[in-house]
Amino acid sequence: MAQQLSAKGAEFIKQFEGLRLTAYNDGTGVMTIGYGHTGDVNAGQTISQAQADSYFAGDVKWAVDTVNSSVKGELQQNQFDALVSFTFNVGEGAFKSSTLLKKLNSGDYKSVQSEMGRWIYAGEKKGAFAKFVRWAHLGSGKEVSPVLKARREREGKLFKSGTYS
Repeated sequence: MAQQLSAKGAEFIKQFEGLRLTAYNDGTGVMTIGYGHTGDVNAGQTISQAQADSYFAGDVKWAVDTVNSSVKGELQQNQFDALVSFTFNVGEGAFKSSTLLKKLNSGDYKSVQSEMGRWIYAGEKKGAFAKFVRWAHLGSGKEVSPVLKARREREGKLFKSGTYS
């Protein structure tokens, strides 16, 4: 039977996404509103809290469906919620092709927290040393994002111990 995102899980994700009731440019030219809703958003548009919640419920559905269709074993509610949060952030393709999912589906639940901790990079490092690192294949050449690092730590903790705060 397919699992659903719990109310606590939805609030957990919303904390990371943040709420904006007035449309804004997300920095990449995409108009965004609510908890990261895009698509049918216009500059200057405003919405209510109820509309933001409705958008979120529709927006998170693909992540719920992805986790339900990809994970082979049984999940406790906290584990499911943590994986939906992770998937909502990294995307369907990244989740489905991840080592995290492969290990989870092989029964290795203990490595999920550490695998989540690998998804903390965003943006390119700058400067001569960063160019050398990429040239020499010594690392990803990407910057650690403090925001992603904190999110992964909380998702990992939620998966492992059921702590939503």
